[in-house]
Amino acid sequence: MAKNIDTALLRTFISAIDLGGFHRAATAVHRSQSTISVQLRKLEEVLGVTLFEKSGRTRVLTREGEEFAVYARRLLSLHDQAIEAMSASSTAGFVRIGVMDDYASQILPDIVARYQEHHPAVTVEITAGFSNLLMTRLGNDFDLVLSTHPVGMGQGQVLRHERTLWAYAADKPLPEAAEAPLALLPSGNLFRQWALRALEASGASWRIAFTGSSIGTVEAAAAAGIGVTVVKETTANLGLRFIGPSDGFPDLPPTEIVLNRVHDGANRAVQAMADHIVSAFDPGS
Repeated sequence: MAKNIDTALLRTFISAIDLGGFHRAATAVHRSQSTISVQLRKLEEVLGVTLFEKSGRTRVLTREGEEFAVYARRLLSLHDQAIEAMSASSTAGFVRIGVMDDYASQILPDIVARYQEHHPAVTVEITAGFSNLLMTRLGNDFDLVLSTHPVGMGQGQVLRHERTLWAYAADKPLPEAAEAPLALLPSGNLFRQWALRALEASGASWRIAFTGSSIGTVEAAAAAGIGVTVVKETTANLGLRFIGPSDGFPDLPPTEIVLNRVHDGANRAVQAMADHIVSAFDPGS
């Protein structure tokens, strides 16, 4: 006999993954933690596998859980797309997105354009800024936030991993000054923190030659030869070249790009946009 999976169980399963635990998932869907546990056990019974296992005081996905998570996301996406396609009334309203400014100018425009081909009545509002500040406004000023985090530190859905690299003007030799000139974002920015910590740990000398309020400004300064900067590999200014240990600049940690959303399920336009963003980053979609 064919088995059927309740989509409510799938949503609970994905919420537990994206929010980092049963307690947070319970809060997000306004249910008790015991109810979440019961739903996940029921899902495991339907599948005949164990999805979570204990690791210290936390629960982590098993190998089968990781594999099923891929299918669960696709099933929910197809389910929601089908409902959307068959809905008699078109999706309308507003979607407010907070995002890093390099992704705002290079990644999101094409995604939003394709989204509005299917949802022309939706108004999309994009605000660019730094991830740590954008995250504090999720739920109040933003329905969705795309943010940059150290690998494993994001609380939402990971869209991709990015290499974090040093970069300098493509058409200029590196400065031979005793102190390496740097072009960085203001204090509090993740890449600035990583850059200075890495240089200090390596014993290299440096000075801040330029501080800019946006990624585009800082990368333009580096492309002009003002200083060395730190970039994401996929969105770096085309006027830059990557440099590294052979040039005297130590390796930097990788980052992950995370989609953060408000799990209230109230706004169909927002849900559709979130699904559209996830699909855009899924090479199998």
